[in-house]
Amino acid sequence: MQWGQIKTLFIISFLILDLFLLQQLLSKQAEDEVGQISTVAESIETELEANDISIAEDAIPEELPEATPIESESMHTFPDDVMSQIEDMGESDKKIELKEDGQVLQVTFDEPIEVTEDTIQSVVTDVVPFASRYSYWGWNEEAGAALFFQAKNNKTVYFNNNGYLLVNIVDGEMTGYVATLLSFEDGEYSGPSGDTEITIEPLSAIRILLNNGLIEPGDEITSMDIGYHTSYSLPAGEENETQVFASTWKVTVNGDRNHFLYTLDGTIIEYINEESFISDVKSEYGLKSAEEEQTAANENRETN
Repeated sequence: MQWGQIKTLFIISFLILDLFLLQQLLSKQAEDEVGQISTVAESIETELEANDISIAEDAIPEELPEATPIESESMHTFPDDVMSQIEDMGESDKKIELKEDGQVLQVTFDEPIEVTEDTIQSVVTDVVPFASRYSYWGWNEEAGAALFFQAKNNKTVYFNNNGYLLVNIVDGEMTGYVATLLSFEDGEYSGPSGDTEITIEPLSAIRILLNNGLIEPGDEITSMDIGYHTSYSLPAGEENETQVFASTWKVTVNGDRNHFLYTLDGTIIEYINEESFISDVKSEYGLKSAEEEQTAANENRETN
Protein backbone atom coordinates (compact mmCIF):
# COMPACT_ATOMS: atom_id res chain seq x y z
CA MET A 1 0.00 0.00 0.00
CA GLN A 2 1.38 3.40 -0.92
CA TRP A 3 2.08 6.02 1.70
CA GLY A 4 -0.50 8.38 0.18
CA GLN A 5 -3.26 5.81 0.68
CA ILE A 6 -2.15 5.14 4.25
CA LYS A 7 -2.18 8.84 5.00
CA THR A 8 -5.69 9.16 3.56
CA LEU A 9 -6.92 6.29 5.74
CA PHE A 10 -5.42 7.96 8.82
CA ILE A 11 -7.11 11.23 7.98
CA ILE A 12 -10.49 9.55 7.47
CA SER A 13 -10.09 7.57 10.70
CA PHE A 14 -9.30 10.72 12.68
CA LEU A 15 -12.26 12.52 11.13
CA ILE A 16 -14.57 9.67 12.14
CA LEU A 17 -13.10 9.73 15.63
CA ASP A 18 -13.54 13.51 15.86
CA LEU A 19 -17.17 13.23 14.77
CA PHE A 20 -17.78 10.50 17.34
CA LEU A 21 -16.21 12.57 20.12
CA LEU A 22 -18.19 15.66 19.04
CA GLN A 23 -21.40 13.64 19.16
CA GLN A 24 -20.55 12.42 22.63
CA LEU A 25 -19.79 15.97 23.77
CA LEU A 26 -23.06 17.33 22.40
CA SER A 27 -25.02 14.50 23.99
CA LYS A 28 -23.33 15.18 27.32
CA GLN A 29 -24.13 18.92 27.07
CA ALA A 30 -27.77 18.13 26.23
CA GLU A 31 -27.98 15.80 29.23
CA ASP A 32 -26.45 18.47 31.45
CA GLU A 33 -28.95 21.08 30.21
CA VAL A 34 -31.88 18.75 30.80
CA GLY A 35 -30.49 17.98 34.23
CA GLN A 36 -30.11 21.67 35.03
CA ILE A 37 -33.68 22.39 33.89
CA SER A 38 -34.95 19.48 35.95
CA THR A 39 -32.97 20.67 38.97
CA VAL A 40 -34.33 24.22 38.63
CA ALA A 41 -37.90 22.89 38.28
CA GLU A 42 -37.48 20.71 41.36
CA SER A 43 -36.06 23.66 43.30
CA ILE A 44 -39.03 25.87 42.36
CA GLU A 45 -41.52 23.10 43.18
CA THR A 46 -39.89 22.70 46.59
CA GLU A 47 -40.09 26.46 47.14
CA LEU A 48 -43.77 26.55 46.17
CA GLU A 49 -44.54 23.58 48.40
CA ALA A 50 -42.78 25.25 51.32
CA ASN A 51 -45.03 28.29 50.81
CA ASP A 52 -48.17 26.15 50.48
CA ILE A 53 -48.67 27.28 46.86
CA SER A 54 -50.64 24.72 44.87
CA ILE A 55 -51.14 24.37 41.11
CA ALA A 56 -54.46 23.11 39.79
CA GLU A 57 -54.49 20.15 37.45
CA ASP A 58 -54.09 21.21 33.81
CA ALA A 59 -53.37 24.79 34.92
CA ILE A 60 -50.04 24.86 33.06
CA PRO A 61 -50.03 24.37 29.25
CA GLU A 62 -48.43 21.10 28.22
CA GLU A 63 -46.77 22.68 25.18
CA LEU A 64 -45.66 26.29 24.98
CA PRO A 65 -46.45 28.14 21.74
CA GLU A 66 -44.04 30.42 19.91
CA ALA A 67 -43.79 33.90 21.38
CA THR A 68 -43.33 35.90 18.19
CA PRO A 69 -44.16 39.58 18.76
CA ILE A 70 -46.81 41.15 16.54
CA GLU A 71 -47.37 44.72 15.45
CA SER A 72 -50.37 46.76 14.42
CA GLU A 73 -51.49 50.23 13.60
CA SER A 74 -53.15 51.63 16.69
CA MET A 75 -56.74 51.62 15.46
CA HIS A 76 -58.85 50.11 12.71
CA THR A 77 -61.35 52.34 10.94
CA PHE A 78 -64.78 50.74 10.71
CA PRO A 79 -66.02 50.58 7.10
CA ASP A 80 -69.31 52.19 6.10
CA ASP A 81 -70.96 48.84 5.39
CA VAL A 82 -70.64 47.86 9.06
CA MET A 83 -73.58 50.18 9.76
CA SER A 84 -75.96 48.20 7.55
CA GLN A 85 -74.62 44.89 8.89
CA ILE A 86 -75.39 45.96 12.44
CA GLU A 87 -78.85 47.20 11.43
CA ASP A 88 -79.64 43.79 9.96
CA MET A 89 -78.52 41.84 13.05
CA GLY A 90 -80.82 41.24 16.00
CA GLU A 91 -84.43 42.29 16.49
CA SER A 92 -83.96 45.52 18.45
CA ASP A 93 -83.81 48.91 16.77
CA LYS A 94 -80.59 50.72 17.59
CA LYS A 95 -78.64 53.93 17.39
CA ILE A 96 -75.29 53.48 15.64
CA GLU A 97 -72.52 56.05 15.98
CA LEU A 98 -69.00 56.14 14.55
CA LYS A 99 -66.72 58.34 16.64
CA GLU A 100 -63.14 59.55 16.53
CA ASP A 101 -62.92 59.50 12.73
CA GLY A 102 -64.62 56.12 12.51
CA GLN A 103 -62.22 54.37 14.88
CA VAL A 104 -64.75 53.89 17.69
CA LEU A 105 -68.13 52.25 17.20
CA GLN A 106 -70.91 52.85 19.73
CA VAL A 107 -74.27 51.08 19.48
CA THR A 108 -77.26 51.73 21.76
CA PHE A 109 -80.32 49.48 21.67
CA ASP A 110 -83.77 51.10 21.79
CA GLU A 111 -85.03 47.99 23.56
CA PRO A 112 -82.38 46.40 25.84
CA ILE A 113 -81.67 42.71 25.32
CA GLU A 114 -81.92 40.32 28.25
CA VAL A 115 -78.63 38.51 28.88
CA THR A 116 -77.00 36.32 31.51
CA GLU A 117 -73.41 35.32 32.08
CA ASP A 118 -74.18 32.04 30.32
CA THR A 119 -75.77 33.64 27.25
CA ILE A 120 -73.67 36.79 26.77
CA GLN A 121 -71.29 35.24 24.23
CA SER A 122 -74.04 33.88 21.99
CA VAL A 123 -76.02 37.14 22.21
CA VAL A 124 -72.94 39.16 21.21
CA THR A 125 -72.38 36.84 18.25
CA ASP A 126 -75.97 37.53 17.15
CA VAL A 127 -75.71 41.32 17.27
CA VAL A 128 -72.04 42.16 16.53
CA PRO A 129 -70.97 41.31 12.95
CA PHE A 130 -67.25 41.20 13.77
CA ALA A 131 -67.60 39.37 17.10
CA SER A 132 -65.31 36.55 15.93
CA ARG A 133 -62.32 38.90 16.17
CA TYR A 134 -62.63 38.99 19.95
CA SER A 135 -62.19 36.50 22.76
CA TYR A 136 -64.40 36.61 25.83
CA TRP A 137 -62.68 38.01 28.91
CA GLY A 138 -65.44 37.96 31.49
CA TRP A 139 -68.56 39.36 33.12
CA ASN A 140 -68.14 42.04 35.77
CA GLU A 141 -71.46 42.25 37.56
CA GLU A 142 -70.49 45.09 39.89
CA ALA A 143 -69.23 47.25 37.01
CA GLY A 144 -72.22 46.33 34.84
CA ALA A 145 -70.19 45.17 31.86
CA ALA A 146 -68.97 42.18 29.89
CA LEU A 147 -65.54 42.49 28.31
CA PHE A 148 -64.18 41.02 25.09
CA PHE A 149 -60.63 41.58 23.87
CA GLN A 150 -59.32 41.28 20.36
CA ALA A 151 -57.41 38.10 19.56
CA LYS A 152 -54.56 37.38 17.18
CA ASN A 153 -53.03 33.97 16.42
CA ASN A 154 -55.54 32.48 18.89
CA LYS A 155 -54.03 34.61 21.66
CA THR A 156 -55.81 37.43 23.51
CA VAL A 157 -54.50 41.00 23.34
CA TYR A 158 -54.97 41.99 26.98
CA PHE A 159 -56.43 45.38 27.98
CA ASN A 160 -55.62 47.48 24.95
CA ASN A 161 -57.69 50.62 24.42
CA ASN A 162 -57.69 50.01 20.68
CA GLY A 163 -58.86 46.40 20.66
CA TYR A 164 -61.87 45.78 22.90
CA LEU A 165 -65.61 45.21 22.90
CA LEU A 166 -67.33 46.46 26.05
CA VAL A 167 -70.97 45.44 26.51
CA ASN A 168 -72.95 47.65 28.87
CA ILE A 169 -75.30 45.70 31.15
CA VAL A 170 -77.99 47.24 33.36
CA ASP A 171 -80.20 45.01 35.54
CA GLY A 172 -79.43 41.94 33.45
CA GLU A 173 -80.06 43.68 30.13
CA MET A 174 -77.62 44.61 27.37
CA THR A 175 -78.21 48.28 26.62
CA GLY A 176 -75.46 48.69 24.04
CA TYR A 177 -71.75 48.34 23.38
CA VAL A 178 -68.58 50.20 22.46
CA ALA A 179 -66.02 48.60 20.14
CA THR A 180 -62.53 49.32 18.84
CA LEU A 181 -60.27 47.17 16.65
CA LEU A 182 -56.55 46.97 16.01
CA SER A 183 -55.32 46.62 12.44
CA PHE A 184 -53.35 43.42 12.04
CA GLU A 185 -53.22 43.30 8.24
CA ASP A 186 -49.48 43.93 8.44
CA GLY A 187 -49.15 41.98 11.64
CA GLU A 188 -45.83 40.20 11.13
CA TYR A 189 -43.26 41.90 13.30
CA SER A 190 -39.92 42.51 11.59
CA GLY A 191 -37.99 43.48 14.70
CA PRO A 192 -34.86 41.91 16.22
CA SER A 193 -34.44 38.18 15.85
CA GLY A 194 -34.10 35.91 18.85
CA ASP A 195 -37.23 37.22 20.60
CA THR A 196 -39.53 34.34 19.67
CA GLU A 197 -38.46 32.03 22.48
CA ILE A 198 -40.30 31.87 25.79
CA THR A 199 -37.45 32.20 28.26
CA ILE A 200 -39.65 32.46 31.34
CA GLU A 201 -41.03 28.98 31.91
CA PRO A 202 -44.37 28.58 33.78
CA LEU A 203 -42.81 27.64 37.14
CA SER A 204 -40.34 30.50 36.85
CA ALA A 205 -43.21 32.91 36.19
CA ILE A 206 -44.97 31.69 39.32
CA ARG A 207 -41.79 32.11 41.38
CA ILE A 208 -41.35 35.67 40.11
CA LEU A 209 -44.85 36.53 41.29
CA LEU A 210 -44.19 34.81 44.63
CA ASN A 211 -40.93 36.70 45.17
CA ASN A 212 -42.73 39.98 44.44
CA GLY A 213 -45.46 39.30 46.98
CA LEU A 214 -48.20 38.87 44.38
CA ILE A 215 -48.82 35.26 45.38
CA GLU A 216 -49.25 34.43 49.05
CA PRO A 217 -49.09 31.22 51.09
CA GLY A 218 -52.21 29.16 50.59
CA ASP A 219 -52.91 30.48 47.10
CA GLU A 220 -53.69 28.19 44.17
CA ILE A 221 -52.60 28.77 40.58
CA THR A 222 -55.80 27.94 38.72
CA SER A 223 -54.71 28.66 35.15
CA MET A 224 -51.87 30.02 33.01
CA ASP A 225 -52.36 31.33 29.49
CA ILE A 226 -50.21 33.15 26.95
CA GLY A 227 -51.51 36.24 25.17
CA TYR A 228 -50.20 39.64 24.10
CA HIS A 229 -49.71 43.00 25.76
CA THR A 230 -48.28 46.25 24.46
CA SER A 231 -44.49 46.19 24.56
CA TYR A 232 -43.71 49.56 23.03
CA SER A 233 -44.88 51.86 20.25
CA LEU A 234 -43.14 53.07 17.11
CA PRO A 235 -44.17 56.42 15.55
CA ALA A 236 -45.58 55.82 12.09
CA GLY A 237 -46.95 59.23 11.19
CA GLU A 238 -48.85 62.13 12.62
CA GLU A 239 -52.20 60.34 12.86
CA ASN A 240 -51.23 56.68 13.30
CA GLU A 241 -48.95 54.90 15.66
CA THR A 242 -47.61 51.39 15.32
CA GLN A 243 -47.83 49.23 18.42
CA VAL A 244 -45.66 46.21 19.14
CA PHE A 245 -47.19 43.47 21.29
CA ALA A 246 -45.04 41.09 23.29
CA SER A 247 -45.95 37.60 24.41
CA THR A 248 -47.36 37.73 27.93
CA TRP A 249 -48.19 35.27 30.69
CA LYS A 250 -51.60 35.61 32.33
CA VAL A 251 -51.46 33.84 35.67
CA THR A 252 -54.82 33.36 37.38
CA VAL A 253 -54.75 32.89 41.15
CA ASN A 254 -57.65 31.39 43.11
CA GLY A 255 -59.85 31.65 40.02
CA ASP A 256 -60.42 35.39 40.33
CA ARG A 257 -57.12 37.28 40.46
CA ASN A 258 -54.96 37.83 37.39
CA HIS A 259 -51.31 38.80 37.09
CA PHE A 260 -49.41 39.55 33.89
CA LEU A 261 -45.71 39.33 33.01
CA TYR A 262 -43.74 39.23 29.78
CA THR A 263 -42.57 35.78 28.74
CA LEU A 264 -39.24 37.06 27.41
CA ASP A 265 -37.79 38.66 30.55
CA GLY A 266 -40.35 38.17 33.33
CA THR A 267 -41.16 41.87 33.74
CA ILE A 268 -44.38 42.20 35.73
CA ILE A 269 -47.09 44.42 34.20
CA GLU A 270 -48.43 46.19 37.27
CA TYR A 271 -50.85 48.78 35.90
CA ILE A 272 -53.58 46.51 34.51
CA ASN A 273 -56.86 46.92 36.40
CA GLU A 274 -60.16 45.61 35.09
CA GLU A 275 -62.40 47.94 37.10
CA SER A 276 -60.45 51.03 36.03
CA PHE A 277 -60.48 49.92 32.39
CA ILE A 278 -64.28 49.49 32.42
CA SER A 279 -64.81 52.73 34.31
CA ASP A 280 -62.66 54.71 31.89
CA VAL A 281 -64.50 53.39 28.83
CA LYS A 282 -67.92 53.98 30.38
CA SER A 283 -66.99 57.49 31.40
CA GLU A 284 -65.54 58.29 27.96
CA TYR A 285 -68.67 57.19 26.09
CA GLY A 286 -71.43 58.02 28.57
CA LEU A 287 -72.40 54.47 29.54
CA LYS A 288 -74.28 54.42 32.82
CA SER A 289 -74.17 51.82 35.56
CA ALA A 290 -77.31 50.35 37.14
CA GLU A 291 -76.94 52.73 40.07
CA GLU A 292 -76.63 55.75 37.77
CA GLU A 293 -79.64 54.62 35.72
CA GLN A 294 -81.68 54.26 38.92
CA THR A 295 -80.56 57.67 40.17
CA ALA A 296 -81.54 59.28 36.86
CA ALA A 297 -84.93 57.56 36.97
CA ASN A 298 -85.55 58.77 40.53
CA GLU A 299 -84.58 62.31 39.57
CA ASN A 300 -86.98 62.22 36.61
CA ARG A 301 -89.81 61.04 38.84
CA GLU A 302 -89.11 63.82 41.34
CA THR A 303 -89.01 66.40 38.53
CA ASN A 304 -92.31 65.20 37.08
